[in-house]
Amino acid sequence: MSAIRTKLGEGGRVIIPATFRQNLHLAAGDDLILHMQEDMIYITTPDQALHKLQAKVKNYVDTTGEHISLVDELIAMRRLEVDL
Repeated sequence: MSAIRTKLGEGGRVIIPATFRQNLHLAAGDDLILHMQEDMIYITTPDQALHKLQAKVKNYVDTTGEHISLVDELIAMRRLEVDL
């Protein structure tokens, strides 16, 4: 989807155009996450942020290049702590 120009309103309000809201399934009152990186502002939903994070850790590899499960790693660490 291409960029659409909008204006900053009273109190810093930003109007998200209807086509964007429809494509992202957004409704009034939905939670949004604003993220600033360098001189850019990104808007996402908590679900989108979660999916992005899950994708990052899904194929986690260790220093040898072997795929590992972060859940299994955490469980192993906790079991070691209990044994100490």
